Amino acid sequence: MSNKSQHEQSHGWRVTVPATSANLGCAFDCGGLALKLYLRASFVPAAGQGLTLEYSGTGADRVPVNESNLVLRGIRFVADYFGAANPSGHVQVDSQIPVSVGLGSSAAAVLAGLLLGARFCGKDLPPEKLLRCAEELEGHIDNAAAAYYGGLVFALGNSDRVVALKTKFPEQIKLLIVIPSISVSTHHARRALPPSYQREDVVHTMQRAALLAATCFSGNFELFPELFDDRLHQPYRQELVPGIGRCLRYRHEGLMGIAISGSGSSVIAFVEKNEKQIAQDLQKIFSEEEIGTQTLITFADNNGAAITKDAAINR
Repeated sequence: MSNKSQHEQSHGWRVTVPATSANLGCAFDCGGLALKLYLRASFVPAAGQGLTLEYSGTGADRVPVNESNLVLRGIRFVADYFGAANPSGHVQVDSQIPVSVGLGSSAAAVLAGLLLGARFCGKDLPPEKLLRCAEELEGHIDNAAAAYYGGLVFALGNSDRVVALKTKFPEQIKLLIVIPSISVSTHHARRALPPSYQREDVVHTMQRAALLAATCFSGNFELFPELFDDRLHQPYRQELVPGIGRCLRYRHEGLMGIAISGSGSSVIAFVEKNEKQIAQDLQKIFSEEEIGTQTLITFADNNGAAITKDAAINR
């Protein structure tokens, strides 16, 4: 192959989508926070070859590169939605988002595909329709809405309309993520939940979810550990990975709160100070259960998903 062909540029689109942490303890299936970890994808249309995919980055060995890939499914979904021709071309994905640990990797992939598919069709999907498509494909409106809008988002789905409200999250609050070597599928985590709940447990969690939304949307962000004390999903999901229960009960100066990220297996801590000590302590809890961990310290992403039109992309 000549140097010219190796560096040939084609016109396409690039999209960047942040990771997300959903549920946030008390905000079960309604709240999500965008994180400064990203999935980046590009799509260069080409005639007559179908869709091809290259995938690199965190967890690449666990992500399918065939037709079941969520980015490709998102592109095809939008083409079908608009009645467009079957999309063809090359998709390249690079992701920093760990897979199957509760950081919204599936929602980011679906959203990337939907945005690229809309550009391929020469259409714009209004936010409500975009999130409706994401909900239909992936099922988690809290992750999808936070990834799309950025910041802290509370969302309503699974109804006649999709409603999502966003507030910017303070970037001085550190987000400490501890990722155990054990992963938990969303399906498995959902099956761990009971078919019904006691009224007092529902009220307990609703009070905290309402207060979490109120303090954040008021701009005060007065977070404290008890605010994240949920009784609807965390008591059941903490049993799936040894050590999570102890992490949720952990307290330290500078720790504003701690929760299971998404459906697990990661835990996310909201930290003002002493993040290194808090990280070491949480890692020690898992190590005492003979579970290895990875830790990340990041911040909230307040911008959300972004796509560049007609970018020149090297192939």
